Amino acid sequence: MDRRSFIQKAGLLGLAATLPQPLWAMMQGNKQAFLKALALQPELLAYASVDRERDIDSLTIEGKIPEGFNGTLYRNGPAMLERNGIRYAHLFEGDGMIRAYHFKDGHVSYKDRFVKTPKYIEEQKAGHFLYSGAATSIANSRAVTSPDMINVANTNVITVGDDIWALWEAGSATCLSGNNLETKGFVNLGDGLKGMPFSAHPKVDANGHIWNFGLDYSSGRVIFYHLSPSGKLLKAGMIKTDYHAMLHDFLITENHILLILPSLDMSGHGGGFFNQMAYNSDQPLRLIVVDKNTLEVTARHDLPPGFVFHFGNGWEDRDGTIHFDCCHYDNFDIMAEFADLMQGKINTSTPSNAQTIIYHITKDGKISRDKVAGNAEFPRIYPHMAGLKNQALFQTSTLSDNNWQDGVRRIDMDSGKIDLYHYGDDFMVEEHVVVEGPQGNKQSGGWLVGAALHIPSKRTCVNIFDADNLAAGPRARCWLNFAAPIGFHGNFIKR
Repeated sequence: MDRRSFIQKAGLLGLAATLPQPLWAMMQGNKQAFLKALALQPELLAYASVDRERDIDSLTIEGKIPEGFNGTLYRNGPAMLERNGIRYAHLFEGDGMIRAYHFKDGHVSYKDRFVKTPKYIEEQKAGHFLYSGAATSIANSRAVTSPDMINVANTNVITVGDDIWALWEAGSATCLSGNNLETKGFVNLGDGLKGMPFSAHPKVDANGHIWNFGLDYSSGRVIFYHLSPSGKLLKAGMIKTDYHAMLHDFLITENHILLILPSLDMSGHGGGFFNQMAYNSDQPLRLIVVDKNTLEVTARHDLPPGFVFHFGNGWEDRDGTIHFDCCHYDNFDIMAEFADLMQGKINTSTPSNAQTIIYHITKDGKISRDKVAGNAEFPRIYPHMAGLKNQALFQTSTLSDNNWQDGVRRIDMDSGKIDLYHYGDDFMVEEHVVVEGPQGNKQSGGWLVGAALHIPSKRTCVNIFDADNLAAGPRARCWLNFAAPIGFHGNFIKR
């Protein structure tokens, strides 16, 4: 696979070395506009840039941490969004920071570290941005000859053995120590795969095997990976698609990989990759079914148009019927809203919200779907149920008039019953993850854990719920004395 062609299409190679002065002045104005808005809208604190790392020996605990709740919650997200007075044009461009909340016998400590990618190290040394990105053009930008030159490792984090991997959309995974968060370097999965895209949403099956994909935007080819629990490559394969835009997530079933291509094309206007993408309401949501053993396409289906960031789970019946759920958007406006946030603009009129849709596709191609009331994002399941029929689906949701998520909910996929908890209008809620309890591989019990920003006090708390009773509220709330950077994704590892 041609690594250079991959980033050429993405708009990341050969960016202009200089910018017209008016445009450069506008880039400097992003920070001033954000700071002015922050003074009036304190919720924008979630998108403030961070320039320091912290170690906190003990968090303040309200309630009681459940007995046996030991391990580490790892979170990842963009944190350094500004350098030398210049603020990125899009939230997705910021340098990644890993947050680790460590639980041990009722005690909680915290550590965060930037992922020390080559880009981060070079720009820290220089004291300013050196590379243009997918939305931001930097004056006198250095040429980009490989995706990993601008890898920000800012989207997700998974555990692999004693290490953790920080993940990004377009390049290598970055390996860090699971204990001290020291960056070890890029992961090389084997000959010919160095620097290839390893997406941010791997799926881990009940046996601990890791499945993932990567999209070559230029050719439309998708590479699939099958790794052992220790991260060793077991198998890789490639298919051809006609898709060249953002592809954030995918699914596995017991026997198949489900690749769902959003209704996006590259008909947009603008120099950066993000600006080139556009929603096409005449383009179906395309499902490609791939055999996990052969990594070959077995079926293709056209679904109603839509955009999806995240899927909860997929499974299949013995008769070959495939089922999966997704957080479905009717357009691509959410992407522009993430850009507006960088200038302190919050959409208060028609904010983008996703609705949960559950698809059912029979072997002969008949398609039906069910819609779940309310809006939701960041779906999670009991980890051991990946690719198998799950009864419980956990999500974040907006339960008030906010423009951000302020609640969590559990959907019973059999009965449709919804159990929910509203944090309150003054909380901004991040993705919550399921931690299985000591009972083993069941679809009940255990805990739901996740972070939330309390806007008035400017503090972040981690909250632990009984997974069977969210409405009862957190059993424990563990407070930092500051606002940690808002995260995208993460996972909990028992220790």
